[in-house]
Amino acid sequence: MKKTIMLSLLIVITAGMIWCSWGLVWSGQNQPASTDGTSRWEENRLIAHALGGVKGASHTNSYEAFITNYNRGYRLFEVDLVQTTDGELVARHDWSQRLQPDLAAHPGRNVTKLMFASSLIMGRFHPLTLPDILQLMQQYRDFDLIVDTKAGSKEQIQQQFTHLVNEARRTDPALLNRIIPEIFSPEMYDTVMGIYPFPNKMYSLYKTGASAESIVEFVRDKHLTSVAMPVYRVFVNPNLVPSLNKLGVNSYVHTVNSRPVMQMLHSFGVHGFYTDQEESPEELILADAPPGHVDFPGYIGSGLASISNILIKVRNNGYK
Repeated sequence: MKKTIMLSLLIVITAGMIWCSWGLVWSGQNQPASTDGTSRWEENRLIAHALGGVKGASHTNSYEAFITNYNRGYRLFEVDLVQTTDGELVARHDWSQRLQPDLAAHPGRNVTKLMFASSLIMGRFHPLTLPDILQLMQQYRDFDLIVDTKAGSKEQIQQQFTHLVNEARRTDPALLNRIIPEIFSPEMYDTVMGIYPFPNKMYSLYKTGASAESIVEFVRDKHLTSVAMPVYRVFVNPNLVPSLNKLGVNSYVHTVNSRPVMQMLHSFGVHGFYTDQEESPEELILADAPPGHVDFPGYIGSGLASISNILIKVRNNGYK
């Protein structure tokens, strides 16, 4: 733990030195370029992570999380999808016991869709299956959905996205225009786009160690308009966000629940944030932060714990 804290301090100090010396030149130049007009989802700067925080809980991907945060004003949501043993997609971050303790005797893919749907999340929130989510998209037609699939192999990716596309087509093919898959690698891009040419997609970096140069090259070649990344990427690759901004590509950072951290990252050119914070986008938005102003004392005081947690997650398993 001491090593983690020291590493966190080093990152904060190094980041301050780097950005004080040259990084703030980019402040005020982070206005996102217009997209090709096919969607306006990137106008949202706040993303409700795992359908958003609800009643002090995060990562629930639950019905209550969606309804609560929709009513708060969120119109861009992220949902985690995993596959059950009978091949169905359900909204769950992982198979850890804390989310559905009564399923502890059935770890991982031994859980069926019916078992999942019959078990409350954390004993109090209602779980969502893919058909449930698609029905919500039909009922609430003014939100877009970022999809974080946990598939690892090409075969799993093919299974999950084939199932996702088929279910959406059966429900309403137009929903596919509002589903934004997170793409984790060039190989996954080819596989997913071979199944369905999603008009909107996001390159997500939390599973890759690719260099900043290769990321920028891939985004440019595929004409992507958004990149999602962990907080540490902004510091480890200080040229990445400015380079993406030059291309008119928006950077979304996850998961940020500290307003001072948001303020600092916004000053570095970051466009938006995944968050569990139980506030409306209007309350969290940083319109009152003057360009080029970074509150380093506030950041260190309020954000050091966040960065320490991120580093621990990265060290352990890249948790998002």
